[in-house]
Amino acid sequence: MFKKFVSSILVVALLAGCGSAPKASAASAADEAKEIVETLKLDDHMQQVEDRVIGGLMFFEEGTITDQALYIANNKTADVVGVFDTNDMNATKEKVQTYLETLKAQMQSYYPDEVFKIDNAIVEEDGTTLVLIVANDIQAAKDEANRILGK
Repeated sequence: MFKKFVSSILVVALLAGCGSAPKASAASAADEAKEIVETLKLDDHMQQVEDRVIGGLMFFEEGTITDQALYIANNKTADVVGVFDTNDMNATKEKVQTYLETLKAQMQSYYPDEVFKIDNAIVEEDGTTLVLIVANDIQAAKDEANRILGK
C-alpha cells in the first residue's frame, strides 16, 4: 500500500513538471494598431483616439472590451484602424458595423470618393480580437489584419 502511495505521488510530481511554459504576453491593442498604421504607411494623417472617445464612437457595452485602440484620419479621408480585444465578439462586430454605417453616411455627404473604402472595410476576428481597417490598399490591409490575428 505504501509503495502504491509513493508511486502515485512520484507520478503526479513528474507529470506536474511536464506542463508547458507560460505563454509570452500578447502585444497590447495599442501596439498592434500602431504597427498596422505604420506598416500601411498611414501615420502621416492618423491620430490615436482616447478610450473615452472610442466609447462615444463605438458605444460598446460596459465590460465587453478588455483592450482597445483606434486611429482615425485627421484629414479628409475615411481611414480607420482599430484593434479591439473583447469577450463578446458578436456584440463587438455589431457595434463596429454600426460605426461603419454611420461613417459611410457622413462620407457620402462630404467625401463620396471615400465610400468605396468603407464598403470594403476589413473587419477580421479570431474569436477574441477584432481588427478594423479602412484604407486605400484593401489587400495590404487584409494581409495586415491576418498577420495581427495570426492567420
